[in-house]
Parts: sequence; C-alpha cells; structure tokens
Amino acid sequence: MNFKDIQGCVLIIGLAMGLGIGVNWISPHGIALFGQWDPDTGVVMAGSNQENHLVADELNNPLRVIRMVQAKTAVLVDVRRADIYAMGHIPGAVSFPLYEFDTALSSFLDLIKKQDTVLVYCAGVECQDSHAFASRLIQMGFVSVKVYAGGFREWKEMGFEVEADES
Repeated sequence: MNFKDIQGCVLIIGLAMGLGIGVNWISPHGIALFGQWDPDTGVVMAGSNQENHLVADELNNPLRVIRMVQAKTAVLVDVRRADIYAMGHIPGAVSFPLYEFDTALSSFLDLIKKQDTVLVYCAGVECQDSHAFASRLIQMGFVSVKVYAGGFREWKEMGFEVEADES
C-alpha cells in the first residue's frame, strides 16, 4: 500500500465520520454524544437542540415499575392500539391509544387529575408513542408524568403478570 492509498482511506474515513456526526446532530432522534449517564434515566444530555421539548421522566428499571404497579401509586396508561391492548397488557392499565388522544381526551380526564402520577407505556424501547403521549400530558399541565421505556415487551420478558381481555 502506498502513501496515496493511505491518504485516500483516511480522507474517506474522515468524511464518513463527519457526515455521521452531522446527521446525528440534526436528527431529533440522534444519539447523545456528550452528557452524563444515569442508569435509571439513560443519557442525561448536557444540552438540547429543542429548547421547548417537554420530556417526561423515563423509567428503565422494570423492578421499580412493578413496585409502582403493585402499590398502585400511579395511573397506568397503555397507549398501544386497543386491539393490541386487548390481547395483553400490564394489570390495571387503562387503554388510551395515542391516535385517540384528541377524540377521547375528555373521557380520559374524567379518570385522572393533573396532580396524579401517570405512568405511560407502549410496545417497547423502539416505540415513541409513550413519549409523545407523555409530552402532551405535560403540555396540558400534568405534574408527574413518567414513561416506562421498556414497555410491554420488557414487562412480558421479565415474566410479570399479564392481563388480557376475554372475548
């Protein structure tokens, strides 16, 4: 390998790294490159591109979530589609699909108060519906909104009890 080959490889690697970091920087779902790691909440970013973005507390510990569910210290909200909820959900969870947020909001507000702790979940870590739902609740003035990041998939994998609607 001669010097021009090495120089070309270094140039290509540098351009690829620059492009990757640039795309990550402008992406709303980019990976935090700087920040502090917290095992309960994940990466705590030093700064954010979205100043007005409202973020709910994220729970990444399924044992903490099961304690909350068993103690009934939070209103548990499943934001997956109603038919998926019916096939299986965390015991005590209320079905409120994200896509029904605007149309069924008044019935949801009859169930909870803005001071209640609300724990929202969806399918799993790849699902962003729970975060979108939680952000909307925070915008409405709810004071204690949490997202169970592992969602139903993690709950089921942990072997915790699952409820299903009988039809």
